[in-house]
Amino acid sequence: MKLEADIECPGCKRKIKVKVVDMRPGRTKNCPRCRAEISFTGDDGRKAQKAIDDLEKSLKNMFK
Repeated sequence: MKLEADIECPGCKRKIKVKVVDMRPGRTKNCPRCRAEISFTGDDGRKAQKAIDDLEKSLKNMFK
């Protein structure tokens, strides 16, 4: 399961969807509307995605 988060563009304030796994430090995303660059600096996206993946795996194993 790949989660997405709504991120507000700093340029046009439009909400854009970004995959949590792509929100890693040093990564950037451009707004599809105004092309403003959004930089990710924290490591929370990767940690959240790993927790979701681990939970999904545990649930599958529980119902085997």
